[in-house]
Amino acid sequence: MWNSLAAHQRPPRASRVRHVFSNAPFYDLIFRDLSPRTLVRLSRTCRMIRAAVSQFFRRAYNINHHLSRYFPDPISFRSLQARTGLIISGSNALQFLDRTFYPESDLDIYSHAGHVYEVLEWIESFGYHFEPHKYQEEDWRNHVSPDWDGTAQRMLRVPPQTENGVRSTWYSNIAEVYTFKRFVVMDGEHVELQIQVIETTNNPIDTIMRYHSTCVMNIITFDAAYSFYPIATFEDRSALKIPGSRHRPDVLSKYIKRGWRVHTVFGPKDLAQPYESPFLPNVTRWVGDRHCWTVPLDTSGVKLRTALSPSSEQFSWDPSTQNGWTMLTKPSTRASLRIPEMDVNLIATTVFRYNYIVPSESLSLAIRDWANSQGKLYHEIVTRSNWTWFDAEIPRFREFA
Repeated sequence: MWNSLAAHQRPPRASRVRHVFSNAPFYDLIFRDLSPRTLVRLSRTCRMIRAAVSQFFRRAYNINHHLSRYFPDPISFRSLQARTGLIISGSNALQFLDRTFYPESDLDIYSHAGHVYEVLEWIESFGYHFEPHKYQEEDWRNHVSPDWDGTAQRMLRVPPQTENGVRSTWYSNIAEVYTFKRFVVMDGEHVELQIQVIETTNNPIDTIMRYHSTCVMNIITFDAAYSFYPIATFEDRSALKIPGSRHRPDVLSKYIKRGWRVHTVFGPKDLAQPYESPFLPNVTRWVGDRHCWTVPLDTSGVKLRTALSPSSEQFSWDPSTQNGWTMLTKPSTRASLRIPEMDVNLIATTVFRYNYIVPSESLSLAIRDWANSQGKLYHEIVTRSNWTWFDAEIPRFREFA
């Protein structure tokens, strides 16, 4: 009798939980509305839910699927990223990390000096057509040279100007912007895709640090996605405006309409407890540090960077990961208020293939002194054709700083 009754009873609660969190169609419905931090906390409850969250993350942050909207061969694009240090930022990186979609947005990619020609040529090979702005010629090759000399003295470049002295780009530390468009059919509809290649003056991270607010300070490299201010951006849905960014008036309003609260100055708690603040004022930062949210990406099939020259030590990390900054609290016109100011120290030397920014003046001086010594020797005895790049030394300087 008791066995007969038991057959009609509901299964134990543990069995129902196991059934839900072992079936992706069920737990995806739960996870899709949870914030990243909530998902991480949930994954710490038990081994079963941790496995479910891990599987959900693999699907939710599938970079190849994300990029397939723009490129039929995402792996080829990511291999281009790996060998050139090309990164994705702007609203596209924000959408990827936020698991959302803005139909009207484009793809913004940021290039180091000397790689622009290769990047533009690659994009054009996939059916995109160059759309010059009114200060550009019809052929982008008239603006970009394939012969970049990294052994020449690194002079700070000034973005191009029009006849009346007004810069043709809105933001500082942008040398030029190249727009490409392509019409495709998606789900039976004609869709215009737009890619903007931003040629940075110093390097991509330096440019991004000067953008309008913290909510767009997110990047995607060939092997990971990073959010520099994840608690503010994805948990609090807040952003801090960066003064002096020369932002267009409509840009901030666009993100306010998308749900972000924008602050113009630091709040009392930000100043009293900087490590508890989502904006981490006066805290030394690095791309990929413990304050960042880092999403590792599957690199299967991606061709990694080879050595820059026969005598150069190979490094596999993305150049952007060796950059850092500090968000200082600068006095406002009113003594009681503090506004943010991004503090960086630029390292631009022929000893390194790429330019870097670091948050410490003493570290930058140590690297520059070492680089000057190396450069003096190499410029005396080595030619451009067999130059040695010493970028692999940057992480070692950081380790012993």
